[in-house]
Amino acid sequence: MPGISFTAVDFATANRDRASVCGVGLVKVRNGRIEDRASWLIKPPPGLEHFDSLHTDFHGISAGDVSAAADWEMSVEGILHFTGEDHMVAYNATYNADVMLKASDRLRLDLPAKDFYCALWLAQHELDLPKHSLNDVLAALKLPPVEHPDPITNALACAKLVLAIARMRRIGSVADLWDAPAVTIGHKPQGRRRK
Repeated sequence: MPGISFTAVDFATANRDRASVCGVGLVKVRNGRIEDRASWLIKPPPGLEHFDSLHTDFHGISAGDVSAAADWEMSVEGILHFTGEDHMVAYNATYNADVMLKASDRLRLDLPAKDFYCALWLAQHELDLPKHSLNDVLAALKLPPVEHPDPITNALACAKLVLAIARMRRIGSVADLWDAPAVTIGHKPQGRRRK
């Protein structure tokens, strides 16, 4: 849909602690088209390096995969550079915003204000389905399923489903799809470490 612009995001974590970020996928949408994408592995913050087998089985990322990866401080700079002033959209916005916030808090990093909009909420309000798992929603919209749920695949699926719903409703802006962000995190200038 012409006009709609945002960045879809998906984080992976090493274990149940939401600060244990180990991967990110980002998909930039400009004027209703997927314009760019990026993903990379992340070394979890110190003390959170334990990989739970349940998480590794889900997203396929292990401790060995992240041994030479960038840490969260470097990664969050890359994420903020990629997203710029974009609204962020995630299939579970509260979870993904919490990962970004808690990993940053763990390292005492300030974040600029970022609005997260929830694609799951959008799907629940737009599609009358018995379940709203990501693959259920993709199937209802006649989009390919996610077979390997890694961060870039999930972010891409999220972007595609938001675009499909925007086209279906003939809506050209994030503000017209959602009344308000699901959550807003951060508030201080980027790049300053708290005392």
